[in-house]
Amino acid sequence: MQLPEKGTGQGDTSSSMPREVESRELLGSSGQLIIHHEQRRYVLRRTKSGKLILNA
Repeated sequence: MQLPEKGTGQGDTSSSMPREVESRELLGSSGQLIIHHEQRRYVLRRTKSGKLILNA
């Protein structure tokens, strides 16, 4: 579930407001998300205590 940007249309990219996304939508049932950034691989994961950790 992606929340609309505040004060703009959902598709408006000219806004300086960041997007808001629910972590459960990104992480899914596995609790992990692989992010490729500048030729590096990162793993965003949810811990058992419900916190988020980003590792390279």
